[in-house]
Amino acid sequence: MENIANGLYISTSIIAFIGVFYLGIVSYQTFKKDRKINFSLKNAYNYFLGFLVLAPVLASLYFFPIAFYDQDFWLETKSQYIESRQALKFLGIIILSFYTFTRGAIFLPHKDEYYNIGPKLLFLSLFPGIASALNVMIISKFITANFNANYLLGFFAVTTFIYIITSRISKRVTVRFGILTAHKFNVQVVSKIFKIPHRKQEQIKDGKTYTILNDDISSIFSFSQGIIGTYTNVITLIIVEVYLFTISWVSASLLLGITVLIMGIFTLMSPQIKKATNNSRLKREKYSNFISGLIHGFKELVLHKIKRDKYQKDMEDSSKESYNASQKSINVGIDAGLVSELSFSVAIGISCLLFPLIFDMEKEVITAFVLAVLFLWGPVSMILNGIPQIVNVKVSLDRIKAFLKDAETEELVSNQISEKIEIPFVQSIKVEDVYFNYGEEEESITYGVGPINFVANEGELIFIVGGNGSGKTTFLKLLIGLYKPTSGNILVNGSKIDNKSLGECFSVIYSDFYLFQKLYDLNEDRLDQVNDWLEVLQLSDKVKIEDGVFSTIDLSKGQRKRLAILKSYLEDRPVYFFDEVAADLDPAFRDFFYNELLVKMRQEGKILIIISHDDKYFNLADNIYKMEMGKISSQTKELLALSEQY
Repeated sequence: MENIANGLYISTSIIAFIGVFYLGIVSYQTFKKDRKINFSLKNAYNYFLGFLVLAPVLASLYFFPIAFYDQDFWLETKSQYIESRQALKFLGIIILSFYTFTRGAIFLPHKDEYYNIGPKLLFLSLFPGIASALNVMIISKFITANFNANYLLGFFAVTTFIYIITSRISKRVTVRFGILTAHKFNVQVVSKIFKIPHRKQEQIKDGKTYTILNDDISSIFSFSQGIIGTYTNVITLIIVEVYLFTISWVSASLLLGITVLIMGIFTLMSPQIKKATNNSRLKREKYSNFISGLIHGFKELVLHKIKRDKYQKDMEDSSKESYNASQKSINVGIDAGLVSELSFSVAIGISCLLFPLIFDMEKEVITAFVLAVLFLWGPVSMILNGIPQIVNVKVSLDRIKAFLKDAETEELVSNQISEKIEIPFVQSIKVEDVYFNYGEEEESITYGVGPINFVANEGELIFIVGGNGSGKTTFLKLLIGLYKPTSGNILVNGSKIDNKSLGECFSVIYSDFYLFQKLYDLNEDRLDQVNDWLEVLQLSDKVKIEDGVFSTIDLSKGQRKRLAILKSYLEDRPVYFFDEVAADLDPAFRDFFYNELLVKMRQEGKILIIISHDDKYFNLADNIYKMEMGKISSQTKELLALSEQY
């Protein structure tokens, strides 16, 4: 009994220390204003509901010694009984105080939700593990000892109730924790993508982005679900191991040694598992690139049978490689698991069959030991299955970390997204001796554009012409700030500005434009014109705009181009750059675009820069520039017409 009292005091001290430590952290965070008072009915309900769950835990402290040691435990007057009763009462007070004060932090929520969920989850997940272990002990006592079955049955009901309630709560909190974790990584990765300079973003393959946002983050979510179960099973394993030591310290020592050996085996095999998992993820990334090609290049692929068949064959081969790599990764984990299970089976056989013969153990003791050991099979298997998940999530975290690190560049500072950006009134844009090279400095061959000198003033309509590969699109990306010039300056109103501020001046429709269904950037002063413009564009019977969202974008390419023009007009930026916008418009709307819309926008003082070969409308231009071999030159209408003849 004396040992029991000492153990109870030690357990009580540990619980008290954890509670005081946690309250100290909460107090410090409150002082730092990371936590703020929040009294609500929901918080109060959850707080007092916890006492209902705690009631059977406290009741079990009364029935536990009766069920396991002595039915007259609370009546005995011997000193060791009195000491044990005091220890149990003290433990009950500490448990009640622990919950009362630590759970009270619910009324002081942290601004970072992790601090609200994490401690709660770790605390709740203790109880299923403890309850499972106690159930094993109860059944073992019932089979091997002469105890009152009524007490054992009541205690079993209490522990089962605790297990069900706390498992339900902890699993729901685990799901919330997993969603929060996955969302946080999603936001972090997407935020970094938005800050990557366009030139660097072009070099990142779609497959890498897809696998990072889908596979890697999904594996983190799955891990967050499994790790709590592993944690609960570890608690069960520890408690049952302690119980086994009270039955037979020799057999329990062997079992503990084998358990440690199993963990060592997995540690030694983890590099092999990690290598196989990483290779699987790379193969998946390669296959995702094929999916991206299928989506974006479908019209090219479907045109010719030989091209379609060969691409389909490549996709099938890549898919097979991906799944074979996944199978190899899984097989490595299976092999490690089987070695561990074999080791554990041998340990069970020796401790349950051989040692009882050697040490002449009583049949009741053997029965209790075997029952407890066989129960451990489930928790140990789940723990072993959780170890490959740890390796898997480490691979995912390393890939995400490498992706984020690779995205870091000196240009990030100038590419930050601020809460509010002032859009300047643009009177002029001037390009002075700008060069841009695509090749890296260490490469012997580079290509690009320059020197470029260009001027556009308020209220001017400028056409840019040139053949394929002449540098028009590169010039567009330089002018709107997507590319940073290798040398030279781009001035707005005579002053040099950074790339991000330069981009804020422009509304752009690219030749390969993407039409978002939601209007993310529009001037609300122009909303009253929307219905009129939809009528003019002959889209009023097909599309409505409600709460800044197009009712549909499931339209023909020409109709989506008209919507893109409307969207661009509603943005009301000082400078507009249109890349072959009229190419998909029918003659009537093309004429409307040039002779009415552009004229109206020029009258509003907009700077209009058009990449186009519609020479029929060159008479509207204030200036015409021609791109050729990466260089730009001003052209008169007559000179341009003469050059076109030759």
